[in-house]
Amino acid sequence: MTLADKRNIVRYINGEYVELRDLMVHEMTLHLNILDVAHKALYCSPSELFELVLGHLYTQRYIRRIADIETMDVDEEAGIATVKLNTAEANRIVTEDIPLSDKIVFDPEALLRNQERFYDESTLQKATAGIHRSALCSDWGTHMACIDVSRHNTIDKVTGKALMNGVSLHDKYIITSGRIPKDMIQKAVAIGIPMIVSRSTPTIAAVEVAKKANITLLGFSRENRFNIYTAPYRLKGCPVDSLLE
Repeated sequence: MTLADKRNIVRYINGEYVELRDLMVHEMTLHLNILDVAHKALYCSPSELFELVLGHLYTQRYIRRIADIETMDVDEEAGIATVKLNTAEANRIVTEDIPLSDKIVFDPEALLRNQERFYDESTLQKATAGIHRSALCSDWGTHMACIDVSRHNTIDKVTGKALMNGVSLHDKYIITSGRIPKDMIQKAVAIGIPMIVSRSTPTIAAVEVAKKANITLLGFSRENRFNIYTAPYRLKGCPVDSLLE
């Protein structure tokens, strides 16, 4: 299945009804069966489903490494994913947080360059206004990116793709297109990523969780600016002592 197709619609504009073709995104239901543990329905775009499942297991603390999975089968056509965890992992959810380094510092100018590339490459989002995108970045640039109808799924997909490729999350950050609620920060805590950046706004609850977890949270990242809500010391040159007291 493709990510988007054109459909017939009627638009009301300037006092007239106009027939036209409009690009719209697809959505599917992926039934995730974690044998003897849980059954879930994930509403997602029909792409990178293996990455989605792997990342979801990680962000929801069912696993801490790929080796915790004994078998995983994703039937894209049937919309079913079946996972069997190793015996030692099958009846527990990981509760410990991954420690975050206090020594990692990111260049704000490199961030702005990554941000510009992020929006330049968000072509389907611009064309449909129905898709979200997240990218894993560092001062060296963008390492990978994923799209989905759910902003939460984009975090899971990026996480899964990083795990599959052996890419560390602990010295990088995520740029995402959607607003940041509390549960998005909880995903960041679960995967041990030190900074998350959004074009939109975080909620107060998200800021509180980020502050407690020592995650750097940026919002309204647009053009040549961004807002810093927590842990400003991870931005090179930021006068920590005078901010966010």
